[in-house]
Formats: sequence, C-alpha cells, structure tokens
Amino acid sequence: MDTVESRIISSIVSTSKRLMKWASRFPKRRFLYSELKEIDKEYYVGVKGIRGVGKTVLLLQLAFETEKSVYFSADSTLLKPYSLYEIVKELQGMGFKNIFIDEIHRKAGWEEDLKTLYDEHEVRVFFSGSSAIDILHSSADLSRRVVLKELPPASFREWLNIKRGADIQPLSLDEILSKAFETTYRYMEYEPMWKEYMLKGGVLYPDGGFFDALENSLRKVILEDMAALREVSVKYEEDAFKLLYLIARSKPFEANYSRIAKSLEISKTLAIRLVSDLEKAGLIIRVLPCENIRKEPKLYLTVPLRRFFERKGFSVELGSLREEFFVNHVRQVGLCYPKSSRLTKKPDFVVAGKIFEIGGPGKGRGQRPDYVVSDGIVTGDNRVPLFLFGFLY
Repeated sequence: MDTVESRIISSIVSTSKRLMKWASRFPKRRFLYSELKEIDKEYYVGVKGIRGVGKTVLLLQLAFETEKSVYFSADSTLLKPYSLYEIVKELQGMGFKNIFIDEIHRKAGWEEDLKTLYDEHEVRVFFSGSSAIDILHSSADLSRRVVLKELPPASFREWLNIKRGADIQPLSLDEILSKAFETTYRYMEYEPMWKEYMLKGGVLYPDGGFFDALENSLRKVILEDMAALREVSVKYEEDAFKLLYLIARSKPFEANYSRIAKSLEISKTLAIRLVSDLEKAGLIIRVLPCENIRKEPKLYLTVPLRRFFERKGFSVELGSLREEFFVNHVRQVGLCYPKSSRLTKKPDFVVAGKIFEIGGPGKGRGQRPDYVVSDGIVTGDNRVPLFLFGFLY
C-alpha cells in the first residue's frame, strides 16, 4: 500500500482501540454474547438484526476480549475505494487474526470476499449486517462457512438491565408457567414498566432524541437495507411506511392482504411481497395459523414501532400492545394462532402445545385456554402476568 493507504489502515487500528475500550465499559451484554463466544473456531460468525439493537457494541465487546483483534465499519467513507478483501489482508499482514466487521452488507462483493478469506484460512471474521442478509441463498455458498445468528430487539429483561440497572437472569417458558407466583413476587416492582418498554424499548437509543433516531433508522432500513431484496423506488418507500402505519393503527386481524392492497392501491400479490420484505428487514412479525397454512397471518410490529406511529395522531388499543409484547418475546420459542370460525372465537396463541389467551386484569377463561396472560401481578388458576414473558431472553 502507498503512504495514503497506510495512513487509512493506521486510522482503522487507532479507531478500533478507542472503540473497543469504550465498549468494554458497558458491563451488561445482550443475550447473544455468550452464544457467539461458544461457536466453533472453524466457522466465521455473523450477526444480523435491525439498526439500534446493539450489534456494534456486541462486536466491540467480543473484539475487546479476543486476542489479536481489530474492528472496522464497512460503511466508512475512507474505505470506499478498497474491497473488503484488500482491507482484511492488510490488517492480517499487521498481525491481526480476528477481524470484526460492522455493517458488512454496505460493501459491494462482500459475500465473495468473505468466501475467499475463509478458504485461505489465515484470519477469522466476525461481522454484523442487516436483517435482510440471507447467506443460505448467497451465490458464494456461505452457509457451510458462516454461522449466522439473529439479534432481535432487546427484550424487556435486557432493557431493564441495560437502561434501568437491573440484574435479571433469563427465565425459561417452563419456569414462567410453573413458578409464576415465585417469579412474580421476586420481580413485581418491574411490572408497571412494560408499557414504557413498549414506547422506548427494543432498540437501545439514548432517551434524548430517541424518536428522531428511530425515524432515521427506519428510513435507512427501508432505503438501504431493503435494497438488498429489491430495487427501492420512491413509491416503494412510501408504500412501506404506509403499511407500517396501517398495521400500527389496526388490530392484528384487521390488516389483511386485501385491505393492505386496497389502502396502498397495489395488487394483492404486491401486498404479500411487501409484507414479506418488511418481515425480512425485521420490522414486521408474522404469526401464522396453526392448522391451515393458506389462512392469512396475524401481523405485528417490532417493538417499539406501534407506539412510534401512534405519535402520528391516533391512539393504540391496549389489547394490541399486550399481544405485541407477548409476540415479540415468545416468537423466540415459537408460536402460532388457532383460527377462529364465524361461530366460535378461539384463544389467541398456541405455544409449545399450550393454549394462551391474552387480556387485561379482568380477563376470564371463556375460551378455555391453558393459561390466561394478563396485566398486573395476580397469579393462580393458571393466570400468568404478562410482564414475565419479557424475561424469556
């Protein structure tokens, strides 16, 4: 490399040291941290997720505790003239064996460069990228070389630990259901905070300027990250925002494909495609029916998007917030919904073979569920407080 390029590499190294030291000051870590450390060294490691969930800090914390490590962001303006392969090879020549790359999807040709680096077996790469990254269908065939993990939005538990200084360990679904009284008694002081979590949880932006940061992040996801899926036009951007707004002000079953198509003035086929794109980008959660895959899914938003769009001038129904809190956490375990008929209304969800009904403090057992999930701290008669499901991860 010539003198100018050498200075750029020196800048990468000095910036890396500063950022790694900064990240080491945060004692709390996302749940995925321990899983990533245990992945076999034969594999490269990728972390995908929406913006603001802590991918950068996670990489820096890992880098700080790994020998011969260096970090850089692939979207750096300084690095635009160079390929990922060229940058990593230069860092390897300086003695670095573990390369941590943020926003890898921002570098053209990153899949092929990663494959070549892996095949040379001279460095190990850890990287982060958009939720839209899909290595299973990569032309470079990265599926045999990379373990790709998804970092979902911060759970209620993680938000309490990181933002409120709590020290809560994750609970399994079995612990929540079988020890509802004990865990409720232990953590009852946090129950009122789940509504605040729905407003400013999930992503980990500072409280000051939170909503501005979230709006900027949304635009980048739609304009930049979703470009990995298809060409993003002005119309596509407008439709994406309209769809998110439509879901935010609707009950879960109201935003069906036909209504979406009519509201956005597009075909039903395009409506289905747009929902799929936004799901891959990490903004929408689809809950599929248990019995008939041809039935339409229930559509939910990733926390805290429903409350974010509420600021545009409508009131969110509390029942939708309850369901969305439940879905955002329990989807890590897996869930579906039993389809209601015209004559009978079935309970809300099926999780691990158990039937759950979500409601307020006065919610009864009219639908005969195995468990009633509700606000407050009342347990007994298979009633489980909603906030406990926020401790699943």
